[in-house]
Amino acid sequence: MKTKTHSRLSLKERVVIETLLQENKAKTYIAKKLNRSRSTITREVNKWGGDYCATLANWNAKDDYLNKRNKGKINAYI
Repeated sequence: MKTKTHSRLSLKERVVIETLLQENKAKTYIAKKLNRSRSTITREVNKWGGDYCATLANWNAKDDYLNKRNKGKINAYI
């Protein structure tokens, strides 16, 4: 049985999303181009509202990931 692996969106994929959104392509079309789930693309785009910026989204995603890992159990609840 093949297990499903989840990987984060890369900067290249985010740039493709930004480019295709500027060309007014549908989220379904973008998902097929990137071989990703439509819900992944929808969540990524909706997180940033109207103007999607790939570099800003990538920077914030990395920052969130790093900060999540560095919090101690005590500091998380203060």
